[in-house]
Amino acid sequence: MPPQRPRHRDRGLRCQDPKTPYSRQTSDTNASYIGDLEAFQSIAELMKEESTVNSVWSNLLSTYYFPFPEYIIKPEARLGTTGHRADLLVTRSRDSKVVMIIEGKKAGGAQATWDKSLKQSHGYFNPTKKSGMAAARVFGMAAIGRKVVFVAPNSDGPDAVLWGIKVQRGRPMSFRGHKPLDIVEDSEEVHALLSHIQEITKDI
Repeated sequence: MPPQRPRHRDRGLRCQDPKTPYSRQTSDTNASYIGDLEAFQSIAELMKEESTVNSVWSNLLSTYYFPFPEYIIKPEARLGTTGHRADLLVTRSRDSKVVMIIEGKKAGGAQATWDKSLKQSHGYFNPTKKSGMAAARVFGMAAIGRKVVFVAPNSDGPDAVLWGIKVQRGRPMSFRGHKPLDIVEDSEEVHALLSHIQEITKDI
């Protein structure tokens, strides 16, 4: 009897990226958590404590958008020589550059306001850039419970501020402000933004 193959979700063919010794996967519009949305309905209900919020996003990102070993998602990672620690950093394995900074909060906690979370996230970008850890483009996520906001600096200068990112007329765009998205109810927009970020940051 031939040995059984391990069961896993087929996420497309692998090809070798000439810029890195690691295997990477081709773009596959089916490789998103939208295909598992029924399971995420119950998972979203569990996203109340900060540890669960961060764990869900770490697993979601590494499974569907930033797969290991091309990327490494680092929990409680120190930002350069500062005392700042981000809840999660998404880094490229080939050059250890940070492409995404994630700050998670528990649902309904004292710190669970978007203004406070975004202010804390903003404080992570400059140390990451000054230390040489940052890729050419770095994006941010602030997650509170089952909702998330996507952001990016509006410029490369020291006076840069974080602008929100949303999908409008089918295309990602930056805007002043922020737009909270529910991991289930707004899954199509969350998927579109994560796919956009993954595509932009993979080679720069």
